[in-house]
Amino acid sequence: MKYLIKNLIIFLLVFIGLKQVIFMFDKGHTVNYNIGNFNIKETYTSKDNNYYFKIQSDKFNINFQISENYKKSEKIIKKLYYKKIDNYSCIFPIFKDRKQLTDIMCKKENIIYYANALNDENIQKEFEKYGYKSKYEDKADKIAISNTQEIYKDNIQKNTYIALETYKGLKLFNGKETEVKLFENDIYKKPVSIFTDKYYLVADYNSEYTFNKIHLVNIINGEKEIIRSYDDISFDSYIMGEVEGKIYLFDKENNRQYEIDLEEKMINNIGDKNNIKYYNGNWTKISLNEAKSEKKFTTYKDVKGYEKVDKINNYYYFYKKDNDKYKVYKADINNKKLKTYLFDTTDIANITYIKGNIYYKNGTTLNLYSKNSSRKLISDKEIEFNNDISFGIYEK
Repeated sequence: MKYLIKNLIIFLLVFIGLKQVIFMFDKGHTVNYNIGNFNIKETYTSKDNNYYFKIQSDKFNINFQISENYKKSEKIIKKLYYKKIDNYSCIFPIFKDRKQLTDIMCKKENIIYYANALNDENIQKEFEKYGYKSKYEDKADKIAISNTQEIYKDNIQKNTYIALETYKGLKLFNGKETEVKLFENDIYKKPVSIFTDKYYLVADYNSEYTFNKIHLVNIINGEKEIIRSYDDISFDSYIMGEVEGKIYLFDKENNRQYEIDLEEKMINNIGDKNNIKYYNGNWTKISLNEAKSEKKFTTYKDVKGYEKVDKINNYYYFYKKDNDKYKVYKADINNKKLKTYLFDTTDIANITYIKGNIYYKNGTTLNLYSKNSSRKLISDKEIEFNNDISFGIYEK
């Protein structure tokens, strides 16, 4: 009897150990289940605790994702409410532990809208009886920090560092506001500049016609360094783009291409008029005329009807011109026809994607789009007069 009990204990311990090993190495799952008339395909990947859902019935389908630590649980949608309101077909999921992890999603003409973007009280009130709580409005108070700037501190996430160009350098926002002076005189346009990761690079605009050094600023702490060039580079130059942490610059006056190596802190001459490198997902060559026309690196292809399309991980982001703004849509790479409206922006050149968050400018404000809604971060009246003012974001 003791021998049997002993073996049983050993067996249970081995079984529990095996389950733990399987759990540790489990990369995800795909399951199908039904709630009412809806079929739900749930795909989970352990990276970032990402759940991706395809929900469909005979007359309705929708795709969306969430990031939530449910310890690899399956079938985490527990209830699903559906209503047709004001020409929209709307759905509201309730997740495990009675959590509300997404806003109401409404579909019209193959475009998905979140309820907070529609600002339709009828939709929100209709779902309140099912436990819906509107928690997506931007209610943060603004704080004036100068005659031209205001900050919404409650909207700036922890361990997020923001840098905004000024005419003489940078202003850093990371719990406190810090000025970083780089230039003696006001510089209104800085085509030889770029934000990358936690750094800001800009040509030495203290020089008059050419420069042979570049300022490198750490936007976390404001520390400054100098990267020097053996050549004098014309100010008639522009940043072509960035590939794997290296910045590429073209000098239009001298027909030279440079590679700025941040790790080695070096500026290397890598091409002349007969050998200009270009990146669009792969390295190719372009002509001198193309380089002189300020052809910049890209990772997307032109799509008819849109000014710009970015591919970030498993999603496309579409930018469609609408009068003086651009409407921004998101679509899964496996279903480009079903798009979700996100926000409006006035500047498609200054967009930053970090860990599922999107930072963008709209009018005179820098904004964050995160978890189904937009939040204002910083308002700067100077942007109204100079849209070339750029920003950089770093999240630890």
